Amino acid sequence: MAFSFFYTRGGAGNIRGRQIANWLGAKHNPKDGYDDDICIYVKTHKHPYHPKRSYIDVCDAPRAIEYLKGHPEIGILALGDCQRDRLKELLHRDDIVLIRHHHCNFDREQRPNREIKVVGIMGMKNAFQYPVEETRNRLKDMGLELMFEENYWDVYKEDRQKIIDFYKQIDIQIVWRPEAWSPAYAPLRSPLKLSNAGSFGIPTISYPEPDYLQEWEGKTLFTKDIDQLFSWIKELKEKPKFYKVMADKARKKSAEYHIDNVAKLYLNL
Repeated sequence: MAFSFFYTRGGAGNIRGRQIANWLGAKHNPKDGYDDDICIYVKTHKHPYHPKRSYIDVCDAPRAIEYLKGHPEIGILALGDCQRDRLKELLHRDDIVLIRHHHCNFDREQRPNREIKVVGIMGMKNAFQYPVEETRNRLKDMGLELMFEENYWDVYKEDRQKIIDFYKQIDIQIVWRPEAWSPAYAPLRSPLKLSNAGSFGIPTISYPEPDYLQEWEGKTLFTKDIDQLFSWIKELKEKPKFYKVMADKARKKSAEYHIDNVAKLYLNL
């Protein structure tokens, strides 16, 4: 079974396109010779020719949804439960294929058993919608430091090392963005931050975003209250058994998102 992946620059193209294509030994953006391949178009529909076995991987692209409304002959890939359900509702189709968003930790590296010292935020400025300096000061009062990796665009580069290095340095991840996404856009997201952290055995405290809640309820600490978020940070720091329970839950859940398990799903297309 041969695959061809068509993708552009950006996080989705890198992760759902280049990385998966490499893992499967597939063709990257071929100009010809793919008529008999299973063709995956990641967040794009600009290529002029769709062979009979084609799928659009919607990712976070509403334009792809609009295109699919007029092309029922093309298959659809969804990257999470929440997105799959939303696409079923919008497109009135029951043939949407769920292939989860794989995490960065290909080598299954693990956080060592060490003192909890660093709380991490990964993402652009809207990844944590509470004053950063106040957050830093509140954490300092608990004997913790804040690591905020805002240079998230490095995910678009060829390697994953910057993201891996970030997760190898932190002990707790926090994501709190009550106004990050519009109601129409939010269901198209994936819980990638949770699986990235969880794969290292790092618990996350997060605002209950729709996609996070649907796939990770019980595996992540959710709260709409910022003071509760800091209370849970304190509990994770001071109660090793509580930390271990949440770390183990996150680690076990993240196994579903390892590229080994995700890549196998393409073989069923």
